Amino acid sequence: MGASSWQYIEPYAGDIAAALATVRQREFERLFVHGTYWDGLQPAGQSFTSVDDLDGLWEDETFGSEGTHTIIDVWEVIDAEAYDDSHTVRPLSDEESIELFGTAEPTRGDFERAQERYDARHPGSEGLWDMPRWSAWCRPLKNANGANTVIACWGRSGD
Repeated sequence: MGASSWQYIEPYAGDIAAALATVRQREFERLFVHGTYWDGLQPAGQSFTSVDDLDGLWEDETFGSEGTHTIIDVWEVIDAEAYDDSHTVRPLSDEESIELFGTAEPTRGDFERAQERYDARHPGSEGLWDMPRWSAWCRPLKNANGANTVIACWGRSGD
């Protein structure tokens, strides 16, 4: 299938790992419980009830190289200073946020404008999607009252 990019803006209550777990489970239910696209990956007689049931499949050559091309493909939250690695989600540092969004406290509008600049191939906008494949970045986004009520998570899957 090749590489693909994905993004989510989700409710946020101050815990990146909890927000990630919630959206991964929701996407799992969409693809594996309510969808049929991934039926061929389920071993005979085994049913998937949660995203945690996929852990063993990452070692499978077909699934491990293909993934889901969704947020399911990342599961470990690392520190902002850590090295981006396979299947990790890294929160942007304030410096990176300023570079990408023009502010250390971006809003949803700032994120959307950065994406529009990237889509239009504006010079200097490439950094928004500069993470390695099989990894993601995230950043809480401020609302009009200055509270972080949502978090943006965007990443790349595939080879």
